[in-house]
Amino acid sequence: MLRVGRSALIDAAQPEELEEIPCTGTLWAELRWAARDEGIVHLEDLMLRRTRLGLTVMEGGKALLPAIRSICQTELGWDNAHWEEEEQSYLSLWQRCYNLPEETIPDWRVMLKK
Repeated sequence: MLRVGRSALIDAAQPEELEEIPCTGTLWAELRWAARDEGIVHLEDLMLRRTRLGLTVMEGGKALLPAIRSICQTELGWDNAHWEEEEQSYLSLWQRCYNLPEETIPDWRVMLKK
């Protein structure tokens, strides 16, 4: 994901951020580094383009957003109102453009009865 030396990433991280985000190959510290150094303008930038967590984690990483907020909000310089706007905008975008609509998923139970 990031094109940064391992030493710089580790130096910027809090100790608990050197753990992997569950079910990913991404360290929590990579989020801090991205927020600090990757020119993030919107939460969707972080989730879909810089880290791709929104593409690889269930429900676009919705369950991770509180932890991501605790790491990235200060780095991004966003107040609470701005974060909440970004979060709502991101989740809305993810739901519209990246989530598989339920009505398109066939009911396999009906298919088995044929």
